[in-house]
Amino acid sequence: EELVHGYTYSGHPVACAVALKNLEVLARDGVVTRVKQSIGPYFQRRVQEVFANHPLIGEVRGVGMLIAMELVADKTERRSFPRESHTGTICRDHCFNNGLVMRAIRDTMVLAPPLIITEVEVEKLLARAKLCIDLTARVLNIA
Repeated sequence: EELVHGYTYSGHPVACAVALKNLEVLARDGVVTRVKQSIGPYFQRRVQEVFANHPLIGEVRGVGMLIAMELVADKTERRSFPRESHTGTICRDHCFNNGLVMRAIRDTMVLAPPLIITEVEVEKLLARAKLCIDLTARVLNIA
């Protein structure tokens, strides 16, 4: 006899069971607590230290393990690039070419590393992100 259910992945009992187990592991291993008390604040502080004064970055904002950095044509005025310049795409392409996945939402670059990242890995991530943003600034003649 055939079982017709119409599920794909959303709401599928197996996917739900895996999600529940994932939540159990996060709680058991203290991942969320570590993000809140340790690695999250470290990540947020280090991103500010590395990028807040970068000439291409108009704003750095974030919470926990999520960061957004606005790429701007003029830092003082926080003036955006024209849409047709595709600045975020230029930066994203530098990221991909240098082995970094950093999402471009128009001209906002977004980093969301794994919750289990270490401080050493954060430093490697930020060094690579800085390289890519520096390369983008060079292409755009932003000093």
